[in-house]
Amino acid sequence: MFTISQSQGKRNLILAVFLLSFSFISLGKEGFRLKNPAGNKIELRLALTKAEHTKGLSGLKAKDFKNTEGMLFVNPEMSVRRFWMPDTYFNLDIIFLDSDLKIVAIESNVPAHPGMQEPPVIYKTGTYTAQFVLETKAGVPFSKKLKANDVLKFTGPTSLSEIVSKTRQQQ
Repeated sequence: MFTISQSQGKRNLILAVFLLSFSFISLGKEGFRLKNPAGNKIELRLALTKAEHTKGLSGLKAKDFKNTEGMLFVNPEMSVRRFWMPDTYFNLDIIFLDSDLKIVAIESNVPAHPGMQEPPVIYKTGTYTAQFVLETKAGVPFSKKLKANDVLKFTGPTSLSEIVSKTRQQQ
């Protein structure tokens, strides 16, 4: 019979949580892309945690976010979503997607708002039922001709369903 002392059990639990967190966090680093119906691809930064959702692209300068990049906000399920734009330094296209990556709504050329203070008023999107939300720089080739009901394709070293599953486990 193998026994574990209480302190060993706590250490093992902490190690397991750390390793699970590390593998979860490493998902958002590189190799994830979306492809639109025209065949254009965009490299993704994944926003997986509540902290990453809250930060979004806030504070990021235009030179640090390429025209070939997007941020995909991953949520565990379909729900009502609304975004706002504090502390942004470039205009965005914000694309709301269902669980199959079908476009529910697009808000194009959403105005930047450097800083957190009003006035001027910080832009807030409409409210849409979506599971995923994609942000790109306004007017980039990837998002320029997108329309409602277009379906995007996700590729990466981990499937989107696995990422969603791990997101559910973290909440």
